[in-house]
Amino acid sequence: MADISLDARDRAILYYLDKDARQSISSIAKKIKLSKEVVNYRIKNLVKQGVIQDFSTIINGSKLGYVMYRVFFRFQNVDVEKEDEILKYLKSLPAVGWVVQLEEVYNISILIWAKDVFEFKETYDSMTKSYGEYFQKVLVTIVTQFCHFINNYLYNTNDFSMRAIGGKCELAQLDEVDLRIMGILTKDARTPLLNISKAANVSPNTVKHRMKKMIKEGIIVGFRPHINASILGYQHYRVFIQLIKQDQALKARIFEYLKINKNVIHITEAIGRGDLDFEMQVKNGGELYAHLEELRKNFGTQLQEYRTTLIKQEQLVSYFPKNSQII
Repeated sequence: MADISLDARDRAILYYLDKDARQSISSIAKKIKLSKEVVNYRIKNLVKQGVIQDFSTIINGSKLGYVMYRVFFRFQNVDVEKEDEILKYLKSLPAVGWVVQLEEVYNISILIWAKDVFEFKETYDSMTKSYGEYFQKVLVTIVTQFCHFINNYLYNTNDFSMRAIGGKCELAQLDEVDLRIMGILTKDARTPLLNISKAANVSPNTVKHRMKKMIKEGIIVGFRPHINASILGYQHYRVFIQLIKQDQALKARIFEYLKINKNVIHITEAIGRGDLDFEMQVKNGGELYAHLEELRKNFGTQLQEYRTTLIKQEQLVSYFPKNSQII
């Protein structure tokens, strides 16, 4: 299947959706000087083509008291049918937010939302009880901050704004209405206000006020399209960086360096498997290694090593634990 090509108008629409996927069709149309009908048609076509997989609401789970545990699995004695079975099982677990297929020493990584290590262990024990015989190797890491960046490489833009989840923060005071609204937005960030109002059984003004409050308090960090870069001819890689010694100033400089790279879409700080890791979307391995050579030119004497992994497919991406949703 040939890669799908985007023209300048498609890229402009995607850029403004990436900035705020909840903004109206008329707002986007005004910014790019097209009619509402044309913008609406193009968005629907991007969804139909599979370029836009869904519209995500980025929620800072740390504000809800959750810790992000990232778990890597290497399989053994697993055929395609068994892998599909394991993937289906992992996606069904209420505490699992991400399920990603990899091509490296590990086959899958998942993200588990848990309020403490004991809650994490419950989910972990459930997984090992059900499929532990198929796990040859398991690695657990703790994500302390996960940062999102605009897909500048795709839009030919230089917008280096950042949306981060995690970090030190005060717990938010939320009620059932807030959780219900977030649960609806998690399924589709572009759900119309009236639809949210009916589903949450509150007035449209209440929904509008609650959303505005959650955005102001940093609980809802943003709304964006989940773009299938592979259908556009791009490969998705994650790179793990290990520093020779712990140096927060150096880590900050590397972070700032990566932040202004147009191909970098995520930067993660975690405990375990590297001091810093980042994700890039590039045309091929050659382009990836060109970026890594530049990284070495700037920081090579401070790097102990770096390791790359190909992200084959994101099976699940959700920022709100299913066990917190009230629908």
